[in-house]
Amino acid sequence: MRKPKLRELAEAVKALVRGPVTTKFPFEPHEPTPAFRGKPTFSSDDCIGCRACAEVCPTRCIDVVELLNRRPPVCRLVLHYDKCIFCGHCELNCTTEKGIQLKGEYDLACFDRSACVETVENDLVLCGTCGAVIGARKHLLHVAGRLGAKSYANPSLIVLQESERGLGAPDSRRTGQDLIREDLMQVTCPKCRRALVLRELWGE
Repeated sequence: MRKPKLRELAEAVKALVRGPVTTKFPFEPHEPTPAFRGKPTFSSDDCIGCRACAEVCPTRCIDVVELLNRRPPVCRLVLHYDKCIFCGHCELNCTTEKGIQLKGEYDLACFDRSACVETVENDLVLCGTCGAVIGARKHLLHVAGRLGAKSYANPSLIVLQESERGLGAPDSRRTGQDLIREDLMQVTCPKCRRALVLRELWGE
């Protein structure tokens, strides 16, 4: 029984000589370790609006808000970090691996929980005929870049890529009008494109 007591006494003496092991926060700033999972932060440059982070979040703390009345329409991702458990799933499953990251910011206490939000916005691409949401423009361009030459098998991706080079106008929509052959080379949703192809092939 004496040896454990002696070890405790030795540790107490070391603590008196060396000082406390803990940091002096909040009196002095604390530098977290590189692997520390702190406040999730969006990157407006690297986020492509794919919504993967919202899909995998176990606490559903990321809301997806589509503002279709804006010009151009946008998709807003709203992260409520007062509900976040800092699990890192959003960062792990990010399509670009940089769109959202858990930074080293840890002092997140506040009196107003409504202020605990992190947001990012991305332009949306709508169907040229029915006006349905197809996806975020940056997401579609990212997919086209990953596909390479194979992206030219999809007319919508062709139009989007050409518009980025200033060679087209993908937002010239004919919402509510009947489908015509020219719509084959417009940005259209899968439902409208299927109806148009069936009409061209069988006249239905």
